[in-house]
Amino acid sequence: MDFTEEFRKSVDPELLFKGRPGDVRLGELVSTTWPLVGVTTRICIVGAPDDLGVHLNRGRRGAAGGPSGIRRELYRMTPPMDKAFEVDPSVFCDAGDMVPGSDITVNHRHAQSLCELALNASRAVVALGGGNDYSAPHARALREVSAAQKDATGTIGILTVDPHLDVRERENNLPHSGTPYRDLIDGATIDPRNLVEFGARKNRNAASHLNWCRERGVVIRDFSELRRAERMGVRIPDAFAQDLERLVARSDDVMVSFDLDACAALTGVSAPAAIGFSPSDLCEMAAIAGRHKKVRLFEIVECAPDLDPSGMTVKVAAELVYAFMESRFPLS
Repeated sequence: MDFTEEFRKSVDPELLFKGRPGDVRLGELVSTTWPLVGVTTRICIVGAPDDLGVHLNRGRRGAAGGPSGIRRELYRMTPPMDKAFEVDPSVFCDAGDMVPGSDITVNHRHAQSLCELALNASRAVVALGGGNDYSAPHARALREVSAAQKDATGTIGILTVDPHLDVRERENNLPHSGTPYRDLIDGATIDPRNLVEFGARKNRNAASHLNWCRERGVVIRDFSELRRAERMGVRIPDAFAQDLERLVARSDDVMVSFDLDACAALTGVSAPAAIGFSPSDLCEMAAIAGRHKKVRLFEIVECAPDLDPSGMTVKVAAELVYAFMESRFPLS
């Protein structure tokens, strides 16, 4: 592991909101002690505040502000009002952010190293992007830790909720926000049959990229087909749950990634769309993911707070993290 402390910064204390007496907030309960020594926390949060990959993919920049924006909303929330919750680093911690530079490949290496450290110190990691390109180093971290901890090959599965397939070719041999899943498949980090692309849109992907996925056995759940099934009585969160169950059965550990481009009518993303999943559906999916012990990595990408003056995008992102965490806390 090539990680050194100079490439990590602690979470900004100003983001750790404090409530009034008798009205405690998550910002008061999260442990920021790092590294953890002698403690295995249930959830560890890490951030990748970088959108260079979005720029290289000709998208709208702004996702570098995602980790701080999500934390600002998340840490204002109360712990579940109907559950016991104490100040204890064995519950959840925040390991801070990797510090990005001008070289995207170096940034990815450091993000992978920070994610590996967090996975080794916790039962689950919540990774806050940043551009969608960080799905690749985060998945590599999961593969490495899974293989080491289970003394096995580290067979991982990925369920990504995204209108884009993200299997574009590299340009100038550099990764970008459209390349993560091609890179992971080409690099043999994941068996393509263990990749589920949930909610892909017909008007967001080239035919060549669809064919590339089909030739390799990637599981594609088309958005319009999911809506059609919904009219026949199969709710979208239930379809998500079925895909996740199959993936969990095939994998040692699983990563679930939410690209906020998948949510309808949010403006604070790289590629906003008028049509997509509702925030309620996405929150229910996040809660489903939290109930599976094998889901070791939960990721939110493409949240760009400065592109949404209403603040709604970052609020949705924080709700997704909260839904995952609330489901996860009872699990040992």
